[in-house]
Amino acid sequence: MQNVIFDTDASREEYLTLSAYLAKVQGLIEEEEGLPGWIVCELAKVSWSRGHCYLELVESGQGGNTLAKARGTIWSYKASVLNNMFRLGTGDDLREGIKVMLYVQVQFSPVYGLSLNVLDLNPSYTLGDMEAQRRAAWQRLQKEGLTERNKELEVPALPYRIAVVSASGAAGYGDFMKHLSDSGIRFEVELFEAAVQGADAPLSIETAFARINERPFDFDVAVLIRGGGSNLDLACFDDYLVARAVALCDLPVISGVGHERDNHLCDDVASVRVKTPTGAADYLIGRFADAYEQTISLRQRIVEAFSEILEDSSVVLDRFSMRISNALGRFVEYRSEALKDLIHRIDSAVNFRVIGEEHALAILHRRVGEAVALNTMRQASSLDMLQARFEGADPTRILDKGYGIILKDGKKVTDILQIEEGNRITIMMKDGKVTFTAGDVLSEKKEEDNNS
Repeated sequence: MQNVIFDTDASREEYLTLSAYLAKVQGLIEEEEGLPGWIVCELAKVSWSRGHCYLELVESGQGGNTLAKARGTIWSYKASVLNNMFRLGTGDDLREGIKVMLYVQVQFSPVYGLSLNVLDLNPSYTLGDMEAQRRAAWQRLQKEGLTERNKELEVPALPYRIAVVSASGAAGYGDFMKHLSDSGIRFEVELFEAAVQGADAPLSIETAFARINERPFDFDVAVLIRGGGSNLDLACFDDYLVARAVALCDLPVISGVGHERDNHLCDDVASVRVKTPTGAADYLIGRFADAYEQTISLRQRIVEAFSEILEDSSVVLDRFSMRISNALGRFVEYRSEALKDLIHRIDSAVNFRVIGEEHALAILHRRVGEAVALNTMRQASSLDMLQARFEGADPTRILDKGYGIILKDGKKVTDILQIEEGNRITIMMKDGKVTFTAGDVLSEKKEEDNNS
């Protein structure tokens, strides 16, 4: 190509028209057969028209600035074939926001400018780039000490206040809510809306978790859910921002993303990983089912224990009642015999004195009568007191006063030294009994022995 020379006297100029210049450029490109070769770039735009696929290809620097931009075209005779090949390799169609490796050839027209004709593509590169980004994000999380942070948070026994991060119209969110509703358990669910697909998803999910962290005491757990999709659809859940947001959540996070076969960075850092959104619902429902079964089992054990204690106590009370009744009968019989003997002795003494003196007999008779009356009153009073003591010793009355009977292994405990730490102890009261395990056993006798 000739150089353009400008002479100072402007008497002569050598130049080419634009069309001629661009024709030379076109000729140089055609001489190199369009400079075919493999390139790596990002798809900034993807559109289809009449079977052709039109692309905007970009390369960005580390700071996000654009280093290069070009138009690309996949003509209809190759477009469907290459798109199907990409779908088979990655599980998704060609779309905006992904990195690709393309085999291109330069096309140049003086009228329409430069564009790249896409002849082939390599789906493995896209998957490899995604995996490389995933590994880099995981290494960064490890370096920052975030891989185990959320796993250390324990899910409460009965988590019913739930913060959900998802899109309101997502099928996975709908399945999750229906599963919870069908369980009959009154869960309290609040949705923190977030995009769960596309280039905006990582920042959107991070923002949702930041909002949850502003209210950590309002919820028991956070749940991140998204239904199934292609690898590219779910790529945001391998993003560093999403995994970091899950790891830094102040609540234990249940991650239920994608299909059963999928595994993402958000799963690896979450406190609990389940396979699907309905799996997350099943996990929450299962916590209540387990607690219910434990409650039923514990209730049955308590009923059986109380039945045994009541049965044992009834036998003990029957024995006490029998012993008290027998003792009282023997005491009354003994006092009656003593009274009879005393009356007999008095009668003998009276008869003996009557023989002696009439007047003395009258006096003695009066005194004896008084003595008999007084003694009878005293004996009756003594009997009343004894009866009261026996009635006061009745275990039923003792229990009515608020006292309790302490049993170990069904036997009465009368000394603190009979109890050791870990023993199962039962306290029987007037309206029931309670069983517990002995903790620290403090004995004044032991302390006195230690002090001495």
